[in-house]
Amino acid sequence: MKKYCLILFVFIFYLSCDDISTSELAGKWQLKTVEKNGVETPVDTVWYNFQSEAIFSMQIYIPQQDTFLVIIGMRRQQDNVLSIELGAEEYISYSDWNSKNRNFTIAEVNRKKLILSCEEGYIYSFIKF
Repeated sequence: MKKYCLILFVFIFYLSCDDISTSELAGKWQLKTVEKNGVETPVDTVWYNFQSEAIFSMQIYIPQQDTFLVIIGMRRQQDNVLSIELGAEEYISYSDWNSKNRNFTIAEVNRKKLILSCEEGYIYSFIKF
């Protein structure tokens, strides 16, 4: 019985570790708010897609043109640090990114919610789409 309790304890401890698996990010996330310097701005026109362990895409709805812009890129993840490199720099002006590379810290992720922060001071809150 003690052996089973120990195995159960180790399993629960493992599940509670801070390491974030790549599969937790898998899927499409809709950006709901961006916060900087305590000011929160609602957003409903941006989606991040984590399609595989290496592929990333960002969808941006452009209401003036009634069209979607899709930017494809690569991603790497180590523990709770997510590095994304967009494939095309000319589309950066449609986002709040300064370059085609950005490092995020994954502050929270679960089945319904994703919170990313970055070095530039932005906090991005997403819901699973």
